[in-house]
This record gives sequence, structure tokens and C-alpha cells, in this order.
Amino acid sequence: MPGDEEIEILVRDNLLTDGLGDLFSLESFNKTNGFRESDNVYIVDVEYDLVFQKSFIDVVKEIRANPTGPQYGMFGSKLVLTAIQSNFGQFEVGDKIHKVEKVRLHRTEQGWQIAK
Repeated sequence: MPGDEEIEILVRDNLLTDGLGDLFSLESFNKTNGFRESDNVYIVDVEYDLVFQKSFIDVVKEIRANPTGPQYGMFGSKLVLTAIQSNFGQFEVGDKIHKVEKVRLHRTEQGWQIAK
């Protein structure tokens, strides 16, 4: 089974992709429970805080200055503001969102990975 540190790294890497690592950081990570579903599947309950590193206004300014830039790539330049606002609302630097979720991990030839 994966250790707590490995689980945190997997969750962090999964969340902070496509420019989102510049938008917020992951803090106060805690594995609260977990169970082995099979030899190759582990289900884990985690909680953590997403802490904003930029304000919504900063993000608007960045995108207007460089609408085809690589930041926040998963959303696409036309939809980025709508997607960010619908997911997170208006936010300021230092605002926190507490998340509680269940994560399904699969053991692969390259180690544990989050099931998508």
C-alpha cells in the first residue's frame, strides 16, 4: 500500500497541473482513512486546504495581458475566467478552500497512480 507521503505527492501532482500550481498551493494535507479494495486498488480519504496565491483580479489581468499564454492551460484561453470563477468564485490572496475527498489509487507498473 502507498504511504501517506506518497499519497500526498500523488494528490498534489494531480491538482497542481496546467498552471494551477501558480494559482494555489496545497496545505494541511491529511489522510483520514483508507482501505485496500484489492492488491492493486487502494481507496483513501483525504482532506486538505487549497490556498490562493493570486487574487481573481490578478488572474483576469494575467489572461488579458497574454490570452494565448500557457497559464491555466487546462481551461483554454476563452473559458479560463468562467471556469475559474465557477469553480472557486471571487477570491483573494490567502483565501482557503477546505476539500474532503475520496481518492482511488491503482498500482501500475510505474507505481501507484490516481485513477482518473
